[in-house]
Amino acid sequence: MKRRKLRLPPYAKSFRFRLYLIFTGTIALLTAAFVTFYVLTELNAYRSNMEREGKLLATVLAQNARLPLFAENREALGILAEGTARYPSVLSVSIVDREGKLLAQQVKTQTVAGDVIDMQVPISSPSGVLSPESALLGQPQGTEQRVIGEVRLKLDTTGARERLVTLVAASLAIGTLFWILVSLLCYQILKRVTSSFNLLLAGIEKIGNGTLSARVDLDGDDELARAANAINAMAASLELRELENLALQDELLRAMRLEVQEEKKRVMARLIQTNKMTSLGLLLSSMAHEINNPNASIRFSGHMIGKMLADALPLLDGVWQEEGEFYLGGVPYQKARLVLTENAGKIVENSERIAQVVQGLRDYGVGGGGQLRQRLEINSAVTAALSVLACQMKRDVQLQTSLGTSIPAIAGSQQQIEQVLINLILNAMQSCAGRCGEVHLSTRHEAGKGEVVVEVRDNGAGIAPETMEHLFEPFYSTKLELGGSGLGLYISQFIVSEHGGRLQLDSTVGRGTVATVVLPVAPASVVGVLSAQHGQHPADPLHQVR
Repeated sequence: MKRRKLRLPPYAKSFRFRLYLIFTGTIALLTAAFVTFYVLTELNAYRSNMEREGKLLATVLAQNARLPLFAENREALGILAEGTARYPSVLSVSIVDREGKLLAQQVKTQTVAGDVIDMQVPISSPSGVLSPESALLGQPQGTEQRVIGEVRLKLDTTGARERLVTLVAASLAIGTLFWILVSLLCYQILKRVTSSFNLLLAGIEKIGNGTLSARVDLDGDDELARAANAINAMAASLELRELENLALQDELLRAMRLEVQEEKKRVMARLIQTNKMTSLGLLLSSMAHEINNPNASIRFSGHMIGKMLADALPLLDGVWQEEGEFYLGGVPYQKARLVLTENAGKIVENSERIAQVVQGLRDYGVGGGGQLRQRLEINSAVTAALSVLACQMKRDVQLQTSLGTSIPAIAGSQQQIEQVLINLILNAMQSCAGRCGEVHLSTRHEAGKGEVVVEVRDNGAGIAPETMEHLFEPFYSTKLELGGSGLGLYISQFIVSEHGGRLQLDSTVGRGTVATVVLPVAPASVVGVLSAQHGQHPADPLHQVR
């Protein structure tokens, strides 16, 4: 059920009414505090007087009861108790000896509902006077007074309660009258003050609604009048600048049109790039089948050349031993023998790599994920990535490696991790363009965290903070004019996250960039299962295209 909102009358929303509530509420609180303080003070004073009076009565009775109590004269003690009980505030009087034996008592018949003040005053023997027992027994005479009994009084506090009621009634009447008078005075003062304030507010509202020609007419030299003068000056200044704003508005609109056109061009460029990538994906899917056919022929030819070369080498070795050095294609036989063996192996190896790339394209199209369940040696992935980049190394960039030892295996795809490393190394070398740069590649095992870390550090130009915020966004690139697609780091981050790791970039403009790949170490049981498996590393279609 929807709760209805309480609606206040219009006057309750005014500033004058709120100020009036604040002033009257404050005065009411101060009046109540003063009345409470006054009543409590008077009540405590009255009670203190009663206690002093009771103390005095008990002390006088104790002085008068010394000799009768010393002589154990109960009749005299009774007369003294009766005389003390005649006071209106005394409810009961009791005189007891030092053993607590009651010797005299006077109690009024009426009962009192409320607090009762109890007073106890000891009765001491006169200095140097012994008790009758001490005198008969011949005990030595003491020098100090000794307690021989006690006077007990109970005082009635009914008078205090009656006085409290009277004080409260009188204080409330006086406080209420004072509050009413002050509230009326405050209302008149606030009415006079807020009338000028309302006039000032009405002028501000007109100016705020766009009527810049409106003015606030307040006479005087107080704060409100000075505020009105300041507002009038501000309105005049705004009215003058409105004309200038109208002139500038046309220029702003023309500039905005130009900016929209530029933004439109950038958006269209990204759309064109996106369409290119979509078309490229369709083209790669259709080319996968066409590539497999000639690639199978190349791989078969490589195998046949390798077999034929294996059969021909013994014969050629025999000819070399019998006839001496001869040439094949203008190359000495011994050198040609090594070149032929190496190139025959490379034909088969690169053909298999092409097959892996094609298979990776198909797996990517159908969402295959089995490639992440392989045994991966991170140093092997680094070595393979560097071998692929051997032909792209720049002369003005020095590549240094520092590979850690005893790094455990991880579960993942070596082909995909190679692709990530190739992309990061290429980015590092490109950031050093035009300068003598250094790229340092290192691996390590952080046993405490159970992670394998690959770090690519360069001393290139660095990345600006505003660019760093968009690096992992798809189709964002600072090298679109150089053929970049803006997908390199986006795909690399996707691959690393699929392996359960993270890709971090830290950069300082003018000092270089550090790219860190962190991958979790696979449990020993998983590594054992992966080690028992065999097969080729599937390829990954996500190429370095930053």
